[in-house]
This record gives sequence, structure tokens and C-alpha cells, in this order.
Amino acid sequence: MKVTYLAPPNVNRTLAYQKYYLLGFEETADVRIEGAPFPARLAPGVTAKISLAYRLNRGGVEGHVGRYELDGTRFAIDAHDGREIRDPDALAWSDVYFKPNLWPADDHGPKVRSIVNGNGLLDRRKIAHLRSLRDAPKEVDVAYVSNVWGGREHSLRVFERLAELDCTKDLLAVFPEGFPEEETLENMDRLRSKGVAVTRAPVRPRELWRRLARARLVPMRAGKHLCWSWRTIDLLALGACIVFDALPPPRWPVPVEAGVHVADCGIARPADTEPAPEREYDKVPATIERLLAAPGEQQELRRAAAAYFDAHAAPGRVAAYALSAIAATPSMSHTSTITRSPTR
Repeated sequence: MKVTYLAPPNVNRTLAYQKYYLLGFEETADVRIEGAPFPARLAPGVTAKISLAYRLNRGGVEGHVGRYELDGTRFAIDAHDGREIRDPDALAWSDVYFKPNLWPADDHGPKVRSIVNGNGLLDRRKIAHLRSLRDAPKEVDVAYVSNVWGGREHSLRVFERLAELDCTKDLLAVFPEGFPEEETLENMDRLRSKGVAVTRAPVRPRELWRRLARARLVPMRAGKHLCWSWRTIDLLALGACIVFDALPPPRWPVPVEAGVHVADCGIARPADTEPAPEREYDKVPATIERLLAAPGEQQELRRAAAAYFDAHAAPGRVAAYALSAIAATPSMSHTSTITRSPTR
């Protein structure tokens, strides 16, 4: 069984959006890459090719939507954060169109399927490191390290409510470049006045994971466009007790369930990503305080998060699901059943 990734020429760094899926296909099938940017095509192995192409950033062509072929069946993976179909031409071209951030209410036709939103910054070594942090000692009650994208009133309010908690906290608001300077400085001062540490420098992954792994509770938010953020994969892999301010609206093939795999404050966030009514944010300290008083529930959520990652969200498991869904399409009816099990 051979999976061919049809990499566009001169693809930009969004090629990384396909890396997690290629990691999985490399475990479950023979993988070939056509059109990889030069000199990335000379690198040995799928991971090295994608990683080098990601760093080179040679062109302006997007890689959010990857096109693939498997035994005559064409499929695409639309890993963009938005809920809309990113590449209508790829939808028309493909027999199956996978979309990680597929909202249940959106009907894009029978060929559009959900899939886990893989973190394109990970590789097998990093995933192994995340799994090694599952038994890290818990030294702080709450750790929340999050980007604040411009004037995001919602993020600011969550930070402020966490700062009010009477517990041990590791709070860090990261303000990326590219937003109005006056607004950024005003928001940084606003959070500093509440006791929240702020920075403009990104936190290196290993330091971020260390800080999050030592926390009893790890608050979490949806990504841009209310998507499943890449950090969700990190937290599931390290077995964190994840506390969403509001569960992201998209659903994966096996849904991440509130009260089973993660906790959920239940803030009623508008679909336009604007802040919820002020009273909704009272749910944040109420949920955190309840969980801090329930260590047994914390531990069960950690166990369930790690188990979810191993069974449904690890690269090989995501690829196995995709290949099974492809095998069930009419154009694959002539092929043999996929039986090769992914490695972990």
C-alpha cells in the first residue's frame, strides 16, 4: 500500500500543516512525496524532507490543504484553522476530503470527513518526550501559558479570572508581534496590574511542556476561529488535566468529551470569537476551584487524556483512521482491506 503526497512546488512554511499526517502514514504505509521543494527532496525520509522544506520557506504557495493519492483514490487533508472549505478545487478533485476543524452543523457534502487536528511542529522524538512527562510531579495548582492575539478581550478576561484564584499559579501571557503597538502595550499593562506575567518572546517547546506538566490543572482555550489548537495534541500526549474555558465547536471522529477526557468551564462563546457576556467568566474560577478540591477527578481526566491520545490522536492512529475511511469509499472497493497496524 503506497500513499503519495503531491507537494505543490514552491510551498511555504504551511507545509508543516501536513507533517503530522505524513508521520502517521509513514508508520502505516509506504510513503512517497512528489514535488518536494529542492533541496528538501534530497533529505532522507519523510520527516526530514518536510522539516527541511518547512525551514526553507522557499515559496508563496499554501500547504494548508494537502493532496494525496492511495491506490487510485485521491484524498485531501484541509488542516486550516477556519471552518470553511479552504480549497474548493481540492474538494472537487478528491474522493475524500478530511477536515480537522469540521463543525457538526456544517454540511459540505458526503465526501467531507472529520479527522484529528495534528500538530505540525511535533516529530516522534518530541512525542516520546511528551509521553515521558505523564508522571511529572505536580508542583503548582494551575499553569496557563497562552498567546494573546491582538485585542482579544476573551483571553484577557480568562487571565484576569485565573489571577484572582487563591492557589499556586504559573500564568504567562505571550504577546506576539504584528499587532498595533499601543493596543499591545495597554493590554500588557492591564494584565501586569492583575499579577499576570507578560512577555513578547515565544516560549520554547521544552520549557513550555515542563511548566505545563508540573501543573495539577492546565487551562486551555480554542485556537483561532475557535479551532482545535495544535497545543491540544501536546496536552493530550503528556496526559494533562485539561480545563477548557469553552470546548471548541469542531468534532473529531471520536469526540473529545467534556467530563470524560477534559474538563469544560462551559463559557458560551459567540461563533464570531468575540467575548462572552461578563457573567460567563465566573465559570472559570468556579470550575477550577471545584477541580482543585477533587484530586481523584483530576487523575481520572489525566488518565483519559493520555489514553485518548494513544488510541485516537497519535500519528499512526490518525493515519489508520484515514486509511480505513478511504478504504470504505466506492473507488476503493476493488482494493484489499487495510490490515497493517500502526506502530506507536
